Amino acid sequence: MSVRSALVRFAALSTLSAVSVCQAADAAPKKVTYEDDVKPIFRQYCLNCHQQSDKKGGLALDTFGSVVEGGGSGEVVFDDGDAESSRLWQLVNHDDTPVMPPKQDKLPADKLAIIRAWIEGGILENSGSKAKKMKSNALAFVAPTGGKPDGPVAMPETLPLETPVVTSRAAAVTAIAASPWAPLVAVAGQNQIVMYHSDTAELLGILPFPEGVAQELRFSGDGSYLIAGGGEHSVLGLVAIYDVKTGERVATVGDELDIVFGADANDTLSRVAMGGPQKMLRIFDVSSGEKLFDIKKHTDWIYAVAYSPDGVLLASGDRSGGLIVWEAETGRQYLDLAGHKGGITSLTWRDDSNVLASASEDGTVKLWDMVSGKAIKSINAHGGGVTAVRFDHQAQLATAGRDNRAKLWDAAGKELKSFSHAGEDMLEVAITHDGKRLIYGDWAGSVFNTPVDTPDAMVRLAANPEPAAKRVEAVKTTLVSIQQKLAPAKANLDQANAAVTAAKKSLEELDQKVAALKKQAAESTAAAKTAEQTSATFDQQLPTLTTAVRDLQDEVTALRVALKADPSKMIAVAESEEKLAAKLTDMAKQRRNRIALIDVIKTHQQTAAARQAEADKLLATRGELQKKLEQAQSLAQAAQKAHDEIAAVASKIQSKMDRLLAEIK
Repeated sequence: MSVRSALVRFAALSTLSAVSVCQAADAAPKKVTYEDDVKPIFRQYCLNCHQQSDKKGGLALDTFGSVVEGGGSGEVVFDDGDAESSRLWQLVNHDDTPVMPPKQDKLPADKLAIIRAWIEGGILENSGSKAKKMKSNALAFVAPTGGKPDGPVAMPETLPLETPVVTSRAAAVTAIAASPWAPLVAVAGQNQIVMYHSDTAELLGILPFPEGVAQELRFSGDGSYLIAGGGEHSVLGLVAIYDVKTGERVATVGDELDIVFGADANDTLSRVAMGGPQKMLRIFDVSSGEKLFDIKKHTDWIYAVAYSPDGVLLASGDRSGGLIVWEAETGRQYLDLAGHKGGITSLTWRDDSNVLASASEDGTVKLWDMVSGKAIKSINAHGGGVTAVRFDHQAQLATAGRDNRAKLWDAAGKELKSFSHAGEDMLEVAITHDGKRLIYGDWAGSVFNTPVDTPDAMVRLAANPEPAAKRVEAVKTTLVSIQQKLAPAKANLDQANAAVTAAKKSLEELDQKVAALKKQAAESTAAAKTAEQTSATFDQQLPTLTTAVRDLQDEVTALRVALKADPSKMIAVAESEEKLAAKLTDMAKQRRNRIALIDVIKTHQQTAAARQAEADKLLATRGELQKKLEQAQSLAQAAQKAHDEIAAVASKIQSKMDRLLAEIK
């Protein structure tokens, strides 16, 4: 083979190989790598500020190694394929601050798509890199079944109704909490905590808090107790625990020299943690009231404190953005969570204790994974700052913010609903046990109870209820209104019961007639059978009677023959003839009875058939009467239910009025 031929064959083979490679490349999805795809984007938009010679924020993006290393606040990308939890993605997608590039619009959509695909593909360095197996999504959540009490959930039964402090207007709302298992919400007011039925907005009771204003309200895990932390600025701080059913204050813990802003009790209600302007997180024993230890890590006022639902961890956040997670039992630091650029205003745990949500004045809500210790999601929730955040049982988030709004988010951090009713900062928020209502309050003291699916059905709750003397008049009016409804309900019930009685009577009369006819039919059938048996007996006896008659006839004939020869036989002949005549007479009588039995049997059979036909005809109408009875019973049950519901409401209102009157006296 010549050199030229070899070169031609080599070129042909090379071309075929190249075509095969291109076809394979077209068939497989294209790898997105740092060197080929992402670095050119960084070069165009980012390297003026983030390169080895000029690392703003300690972050360089001009080499793969420096990107993975991260910046001054930690790593910005991870190889777990989760773009949403990547700090780099949050900044370039303007999900968090400071947005990148600064003071500019977001990168073009196609550039952002490449960066996201690179992160989701496992942050490959070059075409020879292989992606690691993806980790499970920390935002994935399955609602646990624990926590709910086995018996009935706690609801107020004998709470006080007197208003400790009457004000012309409510102050800014400082705390709201919703029971984890019952339609119950607590709203902090001046020297009081007001308890409402979240579904009906009924005022169920008022808990006195004479030490000042509650700044934090939380229910125990089973909803049986309410934990209230607060006091008076620069004077007093404490935590009080109330029995939800009776309103009794079962424990008072702490004697701080300044107000308590953040407070919570652990899962067993054996410990209470509190924090405030003194910058110390303090842990107390509930039963003895003894202080167990102080934690002196925070450098600014502690605004938020929260135990994990399982009682293992304790989180606290301060005014300067410090956010720390502690071992609840020992008080040792577990995680120092850096990332917020403003004060921590609120903390809440997901039910499984694996994720902590923090709200901040920087406008974000961050979700922190307790296993990896990193932020798995940052939500730009409210412009101007987030003031409150709460999880529900399905890991949905409720938030309030200085943009005058309350919002609902799904478990992945997607906004579902936004509510606004006034021009004031929204300060507090709670989500009801079933996730169907948001309760939120603003700077002006307004509290809104809003159904998630029907926001137009929003009702207001008062943080400063009117005095009992004034409320009792409203209760009286309500009672009169309910009692007015009770009278027609009772009349309707009586009418419905009368209809049931009439329907029952008609059915009973029908059944009695049918029973009588069936009895007559049975009696006629029995009489016919008796006649048939009598007739059958005669038929069985007839051959014997016939034989006896013939024998007598033969005897008479023989005697008559003998009489011709012997006249003395005259008497014997007469006697024999008399016997024969008597026997013939008796046999004739029985034959006539046998003939009569045929008519008797026929008459009884006809009577039985007629009575049975009458019974069947009546039975054919029974279904309609039964249907009428069932309809009447159904209407009576509905009337009874309606009456009982009204009567129960009237009884409840009467009881409430009696309690109000007793407290007034």
